[in-house]
Amino acid sequence: MANELVKLCMDTYKGNVDKYSVNQGSDVIRKAFVDICGTDKLDFKTFRKHKTEVFEILEEVVDQLIVDGWGQNTFFDQFVETKDLAFGDKNEFYVEDKSLLLVSKFSGGHWNLKRQRMAEGNSFSVTTSWYGVKIYENFMRFLAGKVDWSAFINKIADSITNQVKQETYTAFMGATAYLPSQFKGSGTFEKDTFLEKCEHVSASCGNAPVLIAGTKTALGKLTGGVDTSWISEKMKDERNVNGIVQSWEGYKVLVIEQVHKANTFDFAIDAKKLLILPANVKPVKMVNEGESLINEVSDGTRNMDGSMEYMFQKKMGTSVIFNVMYGSWDLA
Repeated sequence: MANELVKLCMDTYKGNVDKYSVNQGSDVIRKAFVDICGTDKLDFKTFRKHKTEVFEILEEVVDQLIVDGWGQNTFFDQFVETKDLAFGDKNEFYVEDKSLLLVSKFSGGHWNLKRQRMAEGNSFSVTTSWYGVKIYENFMRFLAGKVDWSAFINKIADSITNQVKQETYTAFMGATAYLPSQFKGSGTFEKDTFLEKCEHVSASCGNAPVLIAGTKTALGKLTGGVDTSWISEKMKDERNVNGIVQSWEGYKVLVIEQVHKANTFDFAIDAKKLLILPANVKPVKMVNEGESLINEVSDGTRNMDGSMEYMFQKKMGTSVIFNVMYGSWDLA
């Protein structure tokens, strides 16, 4: 029963319910919670007796929704290495050294070359923090069955996911401040100079494939200068439908989806920055530590207004570490 309910909650969130419409799925979820409590005439004592079972299902669903949300994001799939750890497990990532040894040209007949030590990689831990959301609802609405548990779950998952995206993207984009001048540019976009930066990145990574990433606005600047007189009809359709083409001058193009800062209309991601990235590395390290927790802060009898409060907590963290060179361009 519990596993079937978790799956139904997941499918309803995604709008992909086999046997029901999405609205019917929400009704079935509510009825399933009623079945757990053993009565359709829910009262305070009954819910208090069964709330642990309800919370365990909610905790598992929210955990899966958040992780699934990351997996369906092209940026996270391309650049994020994730570890799911139990509380107390060793939190460690190893980053291999990618530098090359200096090769000397000499006449021979001696062994007097500069000695170089093999550089080791580095191990590091990702700092994790607790993320929490507290919500409340009127107790009488809850007893009357007017609380939409599906909406309750979705709101928490969406809020946590948005916060994680915002922090990850900001850290990822901000790391460019430490790049050497050969790998970054700024001002009005210059195609030839930008291509030179791309070659620097590829050369420093052993001629690895390179891709160009940015928001749609930033990538629009990149592809805005494409000469459409020679490109294929397919590429024209791509640009017309998506606003960008899938490749530019032989380099794959990847959209970083824009997000708002919570409860504002301010963009969280720099829409004037293009990134030039090796396609075979995952510089973002993410740790999902332990299980999510839901705690009842008020049972509907403690607050003066009779409201019920629930607090959701999740422990996680992200770090950005590059062991290879990459490039950027800050657009004017």
